[in-house]
Amino acid sequence: MPELWLKYGQTSVVVDIKYENLLAHIYPIPSTGYLTEQQIEEELSNMDIADNTIIVVLSVSQAVLHLVDKISQRAVLKKHTCVAFASGTNLVKPLKNSLRKQPYPAYEVAHGSLFPMLSKYKNVLCISQARYDPLFGYGGSPTLILRQFFPPEMNEAFYSRSNNLPNPRKKLLPLEIAMRTVENNLNATSIEVVGSSKIHSLHHGAISQSFESAIRSLDLGGKTGIEKCRSALISPSDDLEPHLTLCSSLNSLWNAMQLVKEGGVATLLSENSMGLGCEALEMYVQERLNIQNHLEERIQYLEGLEHILFLHELSKNHDLGIISTLPEYYLLKLGLVPFKSTKECYLRALAKFGKSQKILVISGADILPLID
Repeated sequence: MPELWLKYGQTSVVVDIKYENLLAHIYPIPSTGYLTEQQIEEELSNMDIADNTIIVVLSVSQAVLHLVDKISQRAVLKKHTCVAFASGTNLVKPLKNSLRKQPYPAYEVAHGSLFPMLSKYKNVLCISQARYDPLFGYGGSPTLILRQFFPPEMNEAFYSRSNNLPNPRKKLLPLEIAMRTVENNLNATSIEVVGSSKIHSLHHGAISQSFESAIRSLDLGGKTGIEKCRSALISPSDDLEPHLTLCSSLNSLWNAMQLVKEGGVATLLSENSMGLGCEALEMYVQERLNIQNHLEERIQYLEGLEHILFLHELSKNHDLGIISTLPEYYLLKLGLVPFKSTKECYLRALAKFGKSQKILVISGADILPLID
């Protein structure tokens, strides 16, 4: 039996599959090595982050928080007195925990309070993690800013989608709207982080410039020519952030679905210790969201609404499973088949497709470049 370990929340679990039933294990491999601490320091020294700066933290991945800590330490050494950090409501707690030993404040900002806060500082710097996003194609500062701080434009982006299927790695109209909104409304620079949980590369400059550079780096070493399968076990990357909620972990499932044949089984491995993670999923399982009515009347976008559409559409031709600590009642409401372990998932695949069935294992699916 091959020894495969996949990230599951704060721990890892062994994948209980016999060698003869393993099709392949695919995972992200950076085209170059990860940055050393010295290289990170050199990158930051080239960025010359000045005093009188507010830093808007759009992601709380381990790599981003490590970078935030480095920036704060450098600001202290340079004796900067007017530096602050800000983040959205769902992210500010881990940001404050990361900065608890530093002298700079961390503010909670919503869309109505963002610009008054930014106007108090001469410079604005955004920091985000580059990942694949099934609605926008790619995720980073432009899409996270849109999601967190521009509700009308986020609504426009959602209703401009071309279908109800996930479209990772495709630059479509929703991404154009995100880029245009940020360019027209925000005078800021950004640092885009590529890597998980270690930093592979940093990209700094005007938001659109650094974002484009980051997604090129994200796509390097793309996996091509991978055989499609009838059964796949899918896990997010080593960073804790995409494992915390169902909303964040589902992106890994959508990014890998192209490798699963119609009629096949795709199972997501994600602990989801912080629950569903978004308003749309919570309302849906509580039967407070009429999805058809919501779409027909073009009601304001709710975070995670696209996941419900993808679940409905893909479950027509696939069995979607999950290994999670979430209550089975919620999972079944969403059309997800709950499994208790990787072994149960494996045995179910053999029962459905035969004892010679081969299973594809995919780890790091939120940042894995699967090129068509």
